[in-house]
Amino acid sequence: MEFETFGLEHNLYILGTIFIWVIVLFISSKFLDSKQRNMMVFILITLSLGQEIIDDILRWNSGVWHVANDLPLHMCGFSLIASTYALYTKSQTAFELSYFWGLGGALQAIITPDPGRFPLDISIFLNFSSHGIIILNVLWLILIENMRCRRGSFLNMILVTNAGVFIISFVNSVLGGNYWFICQKPGGESPFIIGEWPLYFIGFEMFGILVLGLFYIPMIFLRKKGVQFAVR
Repeated sequence: MEFETFGLEHNLYILGTIFIWVIVLFISSKFLDSKQRNMMVFILITLSLGQEIIDDILRWNSGVWHVANDLPLHMCGFSLIASTYALYTKSQTAFELSYFWGLGGALQAIITPDPGRFPLDISIFLNFSSHGIIILNVLWLILIENMRCRRGSFLNMILVTNAGVFIISFVNSVLGGNYWFICQKPGGESPFIIGEWPLYFIGFEMFGILVLGLFYIPMIFLRKKGVQFAVR
């Protein structure tokens, strides 16, 4: 059966992903002690890296893995690595990178997935697991570890993101890839993709700055109010 955006299968994956987020975070914040939360962090790190490795192995064995498409060089790939590193080290920089890039990119991949990136039957499941765990990692850092973005992080991320565009553009020219969807717009039915290259990328840029700004607003509130969701 062909995958349909907001069809039954898609909606079930969305609801299932949200359910897992709520259950894991609720139980961890209300019922787990510090030692048990550390064990949960270990589980999240293992799942984050494990599902990525499994996906690469399955693609390789099926003959569909390609250096131009399947290196962890998309924004969500960087976010997965950054959020995993932040879970392990509590790195402020890694947290901010995964917060701004991970939430925006992973949410879009869940809401408007690209069916062209589902070459295997299990690819749909792995798409939602990989992007879902990015968001779960970030929410864990906010709600359980009580991490917050620093003042000025919004502007810093705009600069870092645009610097990344130039670097990834060079990588694409060498590998013949389309990382960050710089050379060709992604598939899927996204209302944020308008026109062809380069018009759609200009829209990406404007929408990306808007998203970064919107994500920064709750951090201002959390910092000012000193809100803590879980006690370590």
